[in-house]
Amino acid sequence: MVPQRVIIVEDEYLVALDVEAVLQSMGVEIVVIATTLAQARQAVEEDSADCVLLDVSLTDGKSFDFARGLREAGIAFGFVSGYGDTTGFPEDLLHTPLLSKPFGENEVIGFVLSLVGVTGNAVKE
Repeated sequence: MVPQRVIIVEDEYLVALDVEAVLQSMGVEIVVIATTLAQARQAVEEDSADCVLLDVSLTDGKSFDFARGLREAGIAFGFVSGYGDTTGFPEDLLHTPLLSKPFGENEVIGFVLSLVGVTGNAVKE
């Protein structure tokens, strides 16, 4: 099942727009772009999310504490980052799914579907 509400937390707006286009093409109905952690918190508080794509380094800080809050709330999330791996991440977040930049459309689709527990090609035609 394709998620219906996805929050993109990304301070590079053009990257966020590219990801938004991919999500819309796969049938995600609501895509929210947050460029700061404050905006991301507000978006989650207002209407939760099926999953969150979370950049590690944002203009207002690292997203690790926000990620922990998502985990506690039971919201699926993964990091989307220029970091090649999770080396240097806090120990409790080392095994968080990671989509490394740069990435292509197929990588985004596979990543999102894996976050929400979908296997195979369950993309809306």
